[in-house]
Amino acid sequence: MRYKTIIKNLIPHFLVNRYLRSQIKKGAIDSSYMEILEMGNSILQDLFSIKVFNSQSRKYVYIGNDNMLDCQILFESGNGVVIIGDHVYIGRSNIICRSKIEFGNNIFVAWGVYFYDHDSHSLDYKERQKDILQQLRDYRNGESFIKNKNWDVVNTAPIKICDNAWIGMNSIILKGVTIGEGAIVGAGSVVTKSVPAWTLVAGNPAKFIRELK
Repeated sequence: MRYKTIIKNLIPHFLVNRYLRSQIKKGAIDSSYMEILEMGNSILQDLFSIKVFNSQSRKYVYIGNDNMLDCQILFESGNGVVIIGDHVYIGRSNIICRSKIEFGNNIFVAWGVYFYDHDSHSLDYKERQKDILQQLRDYRNGESFIKNKNWDVVNTAPIKICDNAWIGMNSIILKGVTIGEGAIVGAGSVVTKSVPAWTLVAGNPAKFIRELK
C-alpha cells in the first residue's frame, strides 16, 4: 500500500516535469525557470517572466492548468510565493511579491495591473534615507541595488484573488487585500481594502458601486 501511495505522488510530478522540459526544448519557456517554477499545461506568453533577487534554492511560482499568462513576476527580497490556480488569464501586468500572492480559478486580469504585497520602503523617513544610501553603495559595488536592503522595516501582507474575479486594466491591488469571489474591480482603481464577494468597486481609493448577481 505504501508503494502505491509513493507512485501516486510521483506520477504527477513526473508528468509536470516532462511537460516543462518539452516546453523548454521548444523554446516556449526559459530554462532557468525549472528551478523556481512548477506548472501544469498552461500557456506562458511572450512577455511572461520571473525575476528573483537574492534567490534561494526552491520553488517560487506554482501555476495550475489551462492558464494564459503574459505577466511579469518579481521577487525583490528572495522571499515570497505566487500561486495561480486553473483557467486564469493575466495580461501584461506586474506581480511584485514578498510574502504571498494567490489567484484562485477562472479569473481575468487585464493589462497594466499591479499587485504589490508590500510597501517597498519604511514609513519612517530616516529608514528611507538609509535605503537611498544603501542602493547607491550596492550599485556602485557592482551588486543588485537591493541586495542589502533592510526588509525588516517594510510592511508586508498577502494578497488573495478569489475565484471568478475580474480585475480591470491599470488597477493597483495593494498589500493585505482580498478580492472576494466573483467581484469586479473597475479599470484604473486603487484597491487598499478587501472587496466583498459579488460586488463591483471602482475609483481611487476603490469604493463600492453595486452588488452583482
